Amino acid sequence: MERLGTFSTKARQAVLTLALLLGSFSLASPAQDLFDQASFYVEFYYYGPANQNLKELTRRYQVELERTCAPQPETCPYDQAVPIIQRMVGELQDNHTYYLSPEALRGTRESRQGNAPSRTLRIGITHVPVPGSRDRLIVDVVEGGPADEAGLAYGDRIIAINGRALETFTSDQETTQFLLESVQSGRPVTLTILRGPERQRLEITLVGREINLARFPSLRVRPDGVGILRIPDFDAQGQVGRRVHELVREAQQKNLRALVLELRGNSGGLLNEMIYAAAAFLEEPYVALVDRYQTERTEFRIREGRLSITRNDQSDSANLPVYARWQGPLVVLVDENTASGGEYLASAIQRARRAPVVGTPTLGIGNTTTRPLNLINGGALSISYNRAFFADGTPYPARTTPDFTAENSLEQLANTGRDLPLEKALEALGIKPPSR
Repeated sequence: MERLGTFSTKARQAVLTLALLLGSFSLASPAQDLFDQASFYVEFYYYGPANQNLKELTRRYQVELERTCAPQPETCPYDQAVPIIQRMVGELQDNHTYYLSPEALRGTRESRQGNAPSRTLRIGITHVPVPGSRDRLIVDVVEGGPADEAGLAYGDRIIAINGRALETFTSDQETTQFLLESVQSGRPVTLTILRGPERQRLEITLVGREINLARFPSLRVRPDGVGILRIPDFDAQGQVGRRVHELVREAQQKNLRALVLELRGNSGGLLNEMIYAAAAFLEEPYVALVDRYQTERTEFRIREGRLSITRNDQSDSANLPVYARWQGPLVVLVDENTASGGEYLASAIQRARRAPVVGTPTLGIGNTTTRPLNLINGGALSISYNRAFFADGTPYPARTTPDFTAENSLEQLANTGRDLPLEKALEALGIKPPSR
């Protein structure tokens, strides 16, 4: 999860030192300059869980870079350093510390703005192969895309495209290529799907278009009056938290009997959006962030619909533009792909005993935040920069451990239409699952 903020005095001095160092090596190759910058960031800023000797780590990979660039020591290009940097930070085994290419950094910034154009025709689904079959299982639907508007949903099994049964294809690659080409032709595409435990067979026709790949919260109301409030991530600045409160207000107006907070696959995002969203379920959400040198302390707190941010004893506060609190029954769904901000939110709700958590243990980066530091090749190095604490000083846990375990079984979902974790979540709410 990323927090946008200003550097401390110590950090600014470090950046100046880095600039002087890079200037003093003006005869070094571009690859060496890039590696020097990345190495400095790792050695100076890293505050994640890895316990490696950081100087020894960068020294070992410096040797690898010298070996790689030996044939062209003064002209070795950036792209020779990139895989070495990737392996170096990969050795930390920290999902909050990673290299971002210029293209990936651009995509991240677009997502932060809430506008990430696909630039090609899309229908807005993610699908995976069904074991033992050429069929495809839909595991994600982009809000507002053609698939979403046409009613496609998580768990739908695609068995034919434009009347051609997927079992007639010779490989998964051929299947996905046929779907891609059909969508990008710009002509209507008809998907034949199987849905739900009753294995309802449906034909859905849709047309690909350029879509916004940025993700936003959504609310789906089940026939039994339970709402599924899904938050895919907290990326879009100024839009995610507000939307969560709007959807909670909608759930209240519709007199829904309960909410399932769907955080499976939530990849995190901006801390201020996460804490804004948390205020829709918690009385007083709070996160304190502290850097490696204990020189930066930033506290985020929401109380009675007002957000306050305190940086090193200097506070600013403002009313939330939209504020609604869900007081009814609640359950939280997580899985092994719930990360960062998703873990923060699930852990805070669990610690407050506001709702049970159902699913599988989360990814395990819920107690640090990441900050992208720009690199001279146009990319960035995201670094675990802060650690996070509750109001009483207790660290946020790295991983959220569910109160009720329910394994994701995509094979079961594909073959029977049953979403076992969701069924378990409904059971935790005291709602009878569908008849077997």
